[in-house]
Amino acid sequence: MKQALIQRRALLAAACSTPLISGCFYDQFFDIEWDEEVLLHDGRVIWVHVKRTFERFSRFDRWRALDRDTSISLDTGQNRKINRVFQNYDVNLIEERAGLWYVGLAVTTGIPPKKLVNPAFGVLIIGKDDSDQAANSWAEIPNFPQQNVMPVTPNIQTVSQFANSQLSWKTKMTHWQTNPRAAGDTGRIIQRHKSTN
Repeated sequence: MKQALIQRRALLAAACSTPLISGCFYDQFFDIEWDEEVLLHDGRVIWVHVKRTFERFSRFDRWRALDRDTSISLDTGQNRKINRVFQNYDVNLIEERAGLWYVGLAVTTGIPPKKLVNPAFGVLIIGKDDSDQAANSWAEIPNFPQQNVMPVTPNIQTVSQFANSQLSWKTKMTHWQTNPRAAGDTGRIIQRHKSTN
């Protein structure tokens, strides 16, 4: 009788705690997004909405996750808006010259469902007609001096402080310099690799 009562209490406690435990699960996918100032090579500053999607390793762990997709949205100031979702790519550069927009892309995790760029150059060119074309030689890409989109550095949890905010160029670069991806990293593009194309 006593044993049955103990088992009944244990069962009741387990049943009552199930909603509490299930409430501790995090969604498999989550987004961090913000508006950030992007300084172009000619001194112009534009605002870009950046949204990154992450996939958790475990639904119990809030911050341990893979970087999956990146979405950008910007007003070019030329009666034109650019909106793109890049599956399995991160954006590290947004630039413009002569009406063409250049987006630097790097593979995040896994194999992109659609190959958007030539991995040797990593730049997507958005045409005046809103078409996308992968750059296939350095001759197609102006010599831009700097990556200008905030990277996820040093980790997801740290950049989450900027979620749903307006991130100024000064704040972004201060954070980037304080938390470089590697020694000496400021986003500066030091050298372009020679190409035979």
